[in-house]
Amino acid sequence: MPEFSNFIIVTLLLIIAGLFLKTWQPPIKLQYIALALGILGWWLGLTMLNSWAYGIVVAGVVFFKDALVEEIKLVRNSATNMNLKDKGDVE
Repeated sequence: MPEFSNFIIVTLLLIIAGLFLKTWQPPIKLQYIALALGILGWWLGLTMLNSWAYGIVVAGVVFFKDALVEEIKLVRNSATNMNLKDKGDVE
C-alpha cells in the first residue's frame, strides 16, 4: 500500500505540470497537453503508487479543471437561486 504522501506528491506534480504546459510560450495545442498529462499521470501513478488509474484520473482532473470549476459555479448559483425562490414562495 503506497504512503499517503505519495498520493499528494503525484497530485502536486501533475498540477504543476499542467500549469507549466498551459502557460508555455508559444502555446501548445490542447490535445498535446492532454496527451502529455495523461502519459505523465500514467507513469507517475505506476511508479509511485502502483496504480496507473489514479495517475490518469488526476491528470484528467488537472486538464479539465477550468471546465469543472465553471460547472460547479453554475450548479452553486442555480442552487442558490432555487433556495431564494423557495424562501420567497413561503413568505
